[in-house]
Amino acid sequence: MMRLTTYNIRYDTPVDGDWAWAARRPYVIENLRRLAPDLFCVEEALPHLYADLNALAGFAHVGIPRDGDGQGEAAAIYYDPAKFTLEDAGHQWLSATPAVPSFYPGTGNRRVFQWAKLQEAASGREFVAVTAHLDDGSAAARVAGVRQIGAFLTAQQPGLPVFVCGDFNMEPDDPAYAAMPASFQDSLKVAAQVIDPLGGTWMDDLSYVPHANPVMQRLDYVFVRDLAVSSYAVDTTVSAPGKYASDHFPVTVELNFREENHD
Repeated sequence: MMRLTTYNIRYDTPVDGDWAWAARRPYVIENLRRLAPDLFCVEEALPHLYADLNALAGFAHVGIPRDGDGQGEAAAIYYDPAKFTLEDAGHQWLSATPAVPSFYPGTGNRRVFQWAKLQEAASGREFVAVTAHLDDGSAAARVAGVRQIGAFLTAQQPGLPVFVCGDFNMEPDDPAYAAMPASFQDSLKVAAQVIDPLGGTWMDDLSYVPHANPVMQRLDYVFVRDLAVSSYAVDTTVSAPGKYASDHFPVTVELNFREENHD
C-alpha cells in the first residue's frame, strides 16, 4: 500500500498579513507529519517555501520552479527513499514549447507538470507519479494541460500504473475534468472509504477560520490508472492558533497495486 498526500500549501503573500508563510509554516509541516504519507506532492512552493519543505526529514524530492532560473512556484513530488527508488524524472511546461519556461496563450502564469518514475522497494513494482497546478483563469489552458499530460503518459510511460494529482483549479463540471483520459479514475469516486467533511478542498473566502456553512469548491484531485484506491480523505484539521494552515485542505489517498495479469 502507498499513502499519498496532495497539498496546495499556498504561496507566501503579504495579503495574508499575520498568517503569511512564516506563521503558517510549522502547521503545514505539522499536517504533513501527522498525515504520514509515503509520498506527497505540493503546489505553490515558492523557492523559500520549497527550501523549508526540502528540509523535512525522511524525504527526497524532484521539482522545478516554473519561471526558470530557480524562480517561481514549484509543483514538486516528495518520496520516502527507504520505500521508493527514483528511476527517472522530468517536467514539461504546459505550453506549445514544453521544454522551456513558457506560457499557454492568454494566461498570466507559466504552468508546469512534474513527473517521477519510481520503484516500490517492497514489491519491486514500478509506477509513475505526476503532479501539476493547472491554470486558474483559462478553461482552454486547463483542457490543453490535461491533454498534454495524458499524451506524455501515453507516449513515454505506457503500461505502468500512474497517479496524477494536484490543484487542477477545476470542479467536476469543468471541461478539463471531461478531458481526462478515459483510462484514469477519480479517486474520490472509486475509493472504498471516503472522508470529505466539508464537501470540497478549498474554502473560497480566504479567512482561514472555520465557520458555519463555508462555501467550498473541489479543486484538488488524485486521478489513478491501474491502481486501486482503498481510502480517500480530505483533512480539515484546525491548527493550534485556530486557523487552517492553508487555503486548500490536503487530500490523502491510500493506493494499492492491482494484481498483475499473467498469460
